[in-house]
Amino acid sequence: MTRSGRLYELPTSGLRTIATAGFALPHLPSPTVADGYRGPDFAKKDRPGAGGDDLVTAVARLFPREKAEKLFKTPTANLGSNGSAQHPDKRKAGGHGPTLEDEVVFLLNVDPEAEHPDDGPHSPADWWGPFATAVYRWEVIQGTAAPVPIVRGPRGGIKLSPKFAEWLMGLPDGWVTDVPGLDHKEQLARIGNGVVPQQAYEAFRFLMRDGV
Repeated sequence: MTRSGRLYELPTSGLRTIATAGFALPHLPSPTVADGYRGPDFAKKDRPGAGGDDLVTAVARLFPREKAEKLFKTPTANLGSNGSAQHPDKRKAGGHGPTLEDEVVFLLNVDPEAEHPDDGPHSPADWWGPFATAVYRWEVIQGTAAPVPIVRGPRGGIKLSPKFAEWLMGLPDGWVTDVPGLDHKEQLARIGNGVVPQQAYEAFRFLMRDGV
């Protein structure tokens, strides 16, 4: 540093600390390689010699799932061949996560013969239960109302609507579901194998911007 033409040595900076009443505030655990493939382990800190919470568990404690916005499961290619939908609780009891079809069949308040009202760009909020906020936001982003998420199968059962899976993936109406010759299973397979265009665009934009 110079002052009035003379050179002075800069003062040595100390490490910044956050403290209250003489005690440092708690910090999040350091990330580890294992954080990429494990979920929270809430019992870890009570096991002798296991240490405290890892980063995944610490963040899960800060943002508990019951307070988070409820999002639908992502459409997958095997939705059309998974068999009948099961209640999410039953699916979890068997050691598996619920599918998108499980959620729309058992957790929503909508009839397969329902129709959109003509008085606005949004679907009825009471259709969606805990997913209403996420659906409303995606309707705003998409500029289109969510379609009825379920259809009645040939034997009278309730199934996931390919139209809804298509909308959920950010695809234009009919992009897959209006292709001639595709049955219900084939439509879901192609939708589940695809990508959300908005995410793909942002990924390519990021790579081109940074010259990766």
